[in-house]
Amino acid sequence: MQKFLKPAERAEEAADEPPQQHPEEDENACDVVGKAELGGTHHRLERPHRAGTGSARAGIAVQSRHADVFSASLIQRTKQAGRYSTSGIYTSTVNSFFRFIGHRSITFADLTPSLIKQYEDRLLGEGRRHNTISTYMRMLRSISHQAAEQGIPFTHSIDDLFAYVFTGYEPTAKRAISPLLIRRLVNLDLEKKPALRFSRDMFLLSFYLRGIPFVDLVHLRKTDVKHNTIYYYRHKTRQQLSVHIESYAAQIINRYKNEAASSPYLLPILSLTGEDGYRQYKSALRLYNQHLHTLSKMLRLSIPLTSYVARHSWATTAKDEGVAISVISESLGHTSEKVTHVYLASFDNNAMSKANKKVIATIHPNKKKKP
Repeated sequence: MQKFLKPAERAEEAADEPPQQHPEEDENACDVVGKAELGGTHHRLERPHRAGTGSARAGIAVQSRHADVFSASLIQRTKQAGRYSTSGIYTSTVNSFFRFIGHRSITFADLTPSLIKQYEDRLLGEGRRHNTISTYMRMLRSISHQAAEQGIPFTHSIDDLFAYVFTGYEPTAKRAISPLLIRRLVNLDLEKKPALRFSRDMFLLSFYLRGIPFVDLVHLRKTDVKHNTIYYYRHKTRQQLSVHIESYAAQIINRYKNEAASSPYLLPILSLTGEDGYRQYKSALRLYNQHLHTLSKMLRLSIPLTSYVARHSWATTAKDEGVAISVISESLGHTSEKVTHVYLASFDNNAMSKANKKVIATIHPNKKKKP
């Protein structure tokens, strides 16, 4: 069934890299954990009653004081809770940090602001992006908070440990392509290249379904479709959205419905569940982006296609067509219009550049560049 984006059923993730597929997906790399950390809280597998630092939570035995042992236990519990993306980020963070300290076992009391700062300096020296570094720092902070809540002692407060490192978010350039380029993609002859055709169709389907992210697209189930409308929950925010299936989207869905005849999923991409299903999804995403990269070369695009370009393109096209920000916000499933304004802000550079040229032209009309 998965002959188009045929992922390996036991694909392995890189042991010391955040589970990101492409720089365009930095906003997803932190999953729910990162978003919670940005809000000043930290992710927990459950919501316990708050306890003072240094005291154990009721009914839970005090964990090992050693950071590696505690982290391994946390990662295991996260997997058991079905939070595979979160466990992957924890694993990447822990592997990276312990490689930095030479794989020696340390206690949480051994952590110092100086050590955390040295770790950040090492990551910067390795050329890591600021958002990747921020992900690592927030995950270490989340692990530390959970250790403190279980009564594990610290020499320094957690706020002090991370006071001198970057834990924010550096906006990344959102890339969109014009309707003209999307039409070129639609008209591309791929009859003899079924795998590329499938990835092209998934890109278009994402666009036709109001920029639905790939993770939500591949997890759509047949039972999510009612009266020609798809009802689904976003993986990122758990917000329920509904989108009417327009005729062009219906054509693509119908084209592959026989390939998914025996599957509960709407599209022929996933066949596994649980942790194996998560690995299958990540592998499919990698292959999807590889196919999009190939399509970009075929079309000689200056902006390479990625899984998120469809979403960005829908948003900027809607804006250019005069659609109200409030409608765009609701269509994308953003939690507020403020998020949408930030989301669209990076699309404005080209328009501002053109405006600036017009202003300058009033001073230097028809001035030609020197050869």
